Amino acid sequence: MTQYDIILKAMLNNKQKKTWTAKDFQKEPYFVGYEASPRMSELKNIYPDLFIVGNEGRYRTLEINWEYEDINKFIKEYSL
Repeated sequence: MTQYDIILKAMLNNKQKKTWTAKDFQKEPYFVGYEASPRMSELKNIYPDLFIVGNEGRYRTLEINWEYEDINKFIKEYSL
């Protein structure tokens, strides 16, 4: 499983958690490590409409855009 897969799977399978930061992926069960922040940025660039970008202090946050027209494709691919 790639680092992208870990991040997408975590975000799509935890709908109750609205906002995600790199810190969420620097510990188990969704460990990506110190590469979490760049991987999140790359995912945003790859799938710009899938995410809503925000800030928490000086840190970037990502949220899933549940209104995205192709969201079901991602849910199907990354569901548990």
